[in-house]
Amino acid sequence: MIIVGAGPAGATLARELASKGVRVLVLEKATLPRYKCCAGGLTVKAIKLLGTNVDEVVEDAISSAIVTFVGESPFEGHHDQTIGYTVMREKFDYALMRRAEEAGTDFLQGLEACGIQFGDKTVEVSTVAGTFRSQFVAGADGIRSVVAKALGIEGNRNFVAAIETEVQVPREELARWKSRMAIDLGRIPAGYAWVLPKFDHLSIGIACPASEAKDLKRHYLEFLDSLDFGHHTIARWESSLIPICAGRRVVARDRAVLLGDAAGLADPLTGEGIYNAVLSAQLAAPAIENSLRYGDLRLGDYRKAVEEKIILEMKIAYVFSRVLALFPSRLFKVLKRDERVWRSWCYLLRGEITYSTIKTRIGTLGAMYNLVWQR
Repeated sequence: MIIVGAGPAGATLARELASKGVRVLVLEKATLPRYKCCAGGLTVKAIKLLGTNVDEVVEDAISSAIVTFVGESPFEGHHDQTIGYTVMREKFDYALMRRAEEAGTDFLQGLEACGIQFGDKTVEVSTVAGTFRSQFVAGADGIRSVVAKALGIEGNRNFVAAIETEVQVPREELARWKSRMAIDLGRIPAGYAWVLPKFDHLSIGIACPASEAKDLKRHYLEFLDSLDFGHHTIARWESSLIPICAGRRVVARDRAVLLGDAAGLADPLTGEGIYNAVLSAQLAAPAIENSLRYGDLRLGDYRKAVEEKIILEMKIAYVFSRVLALFPSRLFKVLKRDERVWRSWCYLLRGEITYSTIKTRIGTLGAMYNLVWQR
């Protein structure tokens, strides 16, 4: 089994398969640990899904949030348990890949997959160091996936555009943000801005649908100024596109599976991608293992599992994201007046409820609109 990409999805699939005795090779174009400018938000439900201790790479544990509307009228929510963590992706990804190696994975880094050729019974992955052959290949290589391109299914995605920065602030400001995050609504159409605390800096960013991103940088700078840090330094700056899931996805074809961002599975409401990346890898593992064991193609099992476990949830999340885009100020008022909204959000991040649970509780989409307008 060849896996292209050593992010959370690739490392998780490698560990799952190697621990079952499958021979696995991971190809990664970078050399780990490699820096990645990222908000680094990690939900409790993602930690539960990983089933492994990541304390050594946690920067901070989040248990409270400040939610504002264009910087005004703050709502402060607190939870008696951790709702999320922050990590530096270079440390987090490296730790996951190390565990995959410990399970028996072969890992070649600094080696980019240049092309994929599909045969009747094998797949060939070409690199500058030669060609590698396997029965199956997994694309865990992100938004510009070489595997997805080889399958002819790149594009056809909805994108969120984001600016993510790492900002050095005075020590007293850093202490003020410990265990606390911020979300600012209404600053940019259909998007939001955020602050997430790290050990020695703050991750600050803004995101919106790519179609609304013309003035993204200006809105980011306005948000940064509104935080009134005094002296601060933007240490790192990066813009990116996040492929969100708004409906049915092509996640398997021929002798290949796509995982995480390569399959376009990020949450359309939050933009968070690690949870679905890890989940997609865990759903792919048994389909690949059974295909190898029984000598026939069973990747349809993966397609079905993704539809049931990820796509159905993301369709609901997409509806919620559209409602938020249409009525940000009214939803903000609902949040301030009804503590159940905050509690439900905490339970969702902890994995104690799902989007389906929330949909059932609030009824139909029409009921949601009525809730918004009545507030």
